[in-house]
Amino acid sequence: MNPTTRAWATKAEADLATAERELQVQENPNFDAVCYHAKECALNYLKARLEAAEVAFPITSHLVVLLELCLELEPGWESFREHLRFLTTSANQSLEADSQTDLGVATQAVEMTKAFREEVKRGLENWPTTAEQE
Repeated sequence: MNPTTRAWATKAEADLATAERELQVQENPNFDAVCYHAKECALNYLKARLEAAEVAFPITSHLVVLLELCLELEPGWESFREHLRFLTTSANQSLEADSQTDLGVATQAVEMTKAFREEVKRGLENWPTTAEQE
């Protein structure tokens, strides 16, 4: 795995750890932060996949935009389209001043992210490195 791909994957894992940790907070949990970091985990894994294949990608926080770029490489990821749409929506809504993100939404966001992460990790070590692509 090339260093940039590894860096995106490392950031993804850190975001998931943050989301899971905040989800466990008993006093004044920040469910908006849970949704944000859950989305960031998926976002960084999508970027990792594109980086591994040397596919240029736009600066965006919309997961489905990056999914579209990944589908030629990972057609099975299509099954996560609605999960990724939910993650984008819940994270964006959490940024609103009147956000009402609750435990249920935050829990769902983490579970969807973990499901996508497991699918990504199944193929992660098989992604070609730059040297293998040549």
